[in-house]
Amino acid sequence: MRIDRRELMAQQTRGDILRTARRLFAERGYAATSINDIAEQAGVAIQTIYARLGSKRGMLLALIDLIDEEAGVGPLAETVTTATRPLTALRAGVRLTRSFQQRCGDIIDALFTAAGAEPELADAVAEGQRRHREGARITIDRIQELHGLRNDVSAERAQALFALSTSHEAWRELTTGYQLDWDQAEDWLVDALSRALLAPRRKNSGTAT
Repeated sequence: MRIDRRELMAQQTRGDILRTARRLFAERGYAATSINDIAEQAGVAIQTIYARLGSKRGMLLALIDLIDEEAGVGPLAETVTTATRPLTALRAGVRLTRSFQQRCGDIIDALFTAAGAEPELADAVAEGQRRHREGARITIDRIQELHGLRNDVSAERAQALFALSTSHEAWRELTTGYQLDWDQAEDWLVDALSRALLAPRRKNSGTAT
């Protein structure tokens, strides 16, 4: 579908506003950033922000999509669904969450930190958590399709363990609290989750996990 020049400019303006909001929320915190601050930094009128995004709350929900785009969620999710081995699917799922946290952890941290005192953040945080759980489901579903999930672990519990182990808090604890670099943290999570979730490789089966 062809997009006319006016619509293209509107989309570009919307993107500029969101990227500015993303930067200011990460630098100053959500509560300390006003719509006026965003408008000034983005070089637009306050009315333009309301016209493009509706409100500060609408901006937050749109930021979730921007964060997904920055982290490359779409292409990374495809590596999960097209994996041909359970371990490959597991690593792809862990790597997706790593990319999300490594590239966008600053804004996620800012939103989570402010969520307790800012009720309007609830929808954005809940949507981010829903997408994280959905990513865990997709990963475990693919492992099941490849007959790679342990028989004594239900899909629901596998999804819960994967989601918990790759959450924002888990990645932050590994990289900040325990000072692991991102490669070390990824390798450790893949190793731990593979032991907990993947069926043992069958000897002489002719198939790899």
